[in-house]
Amino acid sequence: MKVPIKNRTGANELAPLFVMFGVIILVVVGFIFGNQLFIKDDFQDDNGKYLDADDVSTGKPFAYFEINKLGTIKIELDQNKAPITVKNFIDLTEPPTPFYSGLTFHRVIPGFMIQGGDPSGDGSGGPGYTIESEADNGLTHNRGVIAMAKRGGDVRMSGSQFFIVHGQDGAHHLDGEHTVFGKVVEGMEVIDAIANVQTDANDTPLNPVIIESAYIVYE
Repeated sequence: MKVPIKNRTGANELAPLFVMFGVIILVVVGFIFGNQLFIKDDFQDDNGKYLDADDVSTGKPFAYFEINKLGTIKIELDQNKAPITVKNFIDLTEPPTPFYSGLTFHRVIPGFMIQGGDPSGDGSGGPGYTIESEADNGLTHNRGVIAMAKRGGDVRMSGSQFFIVHGQDGAHHLDGEHTVFGKVVEGMEVIDAIANVQTDANDTPLNPVIIESAYIVYE
């Protein structure tokens, strides 16, 4: 006796459905893995402002000071000639603790320099530390350069106080004594305006000259 062959009509009708579902699954899986392997990064470059500096190519750092009612100062920072000073300056300027924002230029001497970076506002304050001198880096005190202040005969520089040279002929008697670490590339007219404000007998502006915002941009 032969075993009768069972009618397979139902199974044959379902076969195309299984094939279709299999194709759909393969397409979906292929799409997912393809995106993971070949997807392009469409995120805008944050220019190093939020990512870790070790993870991105940040370019050259520029410091910006927005001065209340007077305008913006743009300063090119020289990482090559003053790496210690520039790193400290950037660390104080950037979040999470933007040290310089809200401080003033507390000492102004026209024809010489304008000085800022003191949280006490009288030339006696700082971040609580001093930094190593890089005064022998070959940079000189030409008009528009930024340099670190220091106390009297100290060798080490202030941790935060800086000055910008205003005099047309510079301040070359300070060469080799203070660390020059950058120069103003835009906004010298703002420096001139600050240098011309009224001051008291201690060279302190009668109306505070406030750094409303200080920040770093990599270009």
